[in-house]
Amino acid sequence: MMKLGGCHACETCYSTGKACTFDDDFNTIAPAILEADAIVFTMPVYWYSIPSQIKAVIDRIYSLVVGGKDIAGKECALIACCEEEDKTVLDGVRIPMERTAALNKWKMIGEVLVPGVLNTGDIENTDGCAQAAALADKF
Repeated sequence: MMKLGGCHACETCYSTGKACTFDDDFNTIAPAILEADAIVFTMPVYWYSIPSQIKAVIDRIYSLVVGGKDIAGKECALIACCEEEDKTVLDGVRIPMERTAALNKWKMIGEVLVPGVLNTGDIENTDGCAQAAALADKF
């Protein structure tokens, strides 16, 4: 498991040659983000929001912006699931990701939002895997 902390907003990004002066596993992730043509964010909903581990990565993308890196023009997508049957529960993930894409000038290719998934195997009772396969074909 990777170790990631939150952004400190110190704005010393790339002053040590790495994306973040707080040297954790984000400095391994940052080059992959820069090199990627597309980024697919996959996550469950935790307490009606983005899990903290994924949110730390999203927040730390700030270092790429402060560091003057060109991250515009990437494609992105979202695959998320939640326990509850109410699809609006996914809004706590969907809306921030759509706004993150817009802010970074990324093209949102699509979203797969799957409610009613809690236990191992629950995904088999949905069309989530078929939706994810169709989404992959869009890249």
